[in-house]
Amino acid sequence: MMVCAAVVALAMTSCETVGMIGAIYTGDTQPVAVTSNVLGKKVGTAKCASVLGIAAYGDAGINAAAKNGGITKISHIDRKTFSVLGIYSSFEYIVYGE
Repeated sequence: MMVCAAVVALAMTSCETVGMIGAIYTGDTQPVAVTSNVLGKKVGTAKCASVLGIAAYGDAGINAAAKNGGITKISHIDRKTFSVLGIYSSFEYIVYGE
C-alpha cells in the first residue's frame, strides 16, 4: 500500500507547471524559465497544436524557438496556451534573448 502511494505521489510531481486550464476556453501566457542573461531584444517562437486530441503537429521546442528568433543567449521563456472546448489546442513557447 505504501509503495503504491509513493508511486502515485512521485508520478504527480513535475518540474513544470501545467498552467491554467479552462473547460470551455483557455488563453493564457505563463513563465517557464529564466536565466541570469541580460534581457535581450530578440524574440523567437515555436508552436505545436492538436485537433480533437487525435492529431498533433508542430515543433514547439525551445531550441526551435531560439533558432526562429536568431537567439544564442536566452534570457527567459514564456509559454502561451490556447484551447477551445478541447477541439483545437495549441502551445507556443516564446523565447527572449540575444
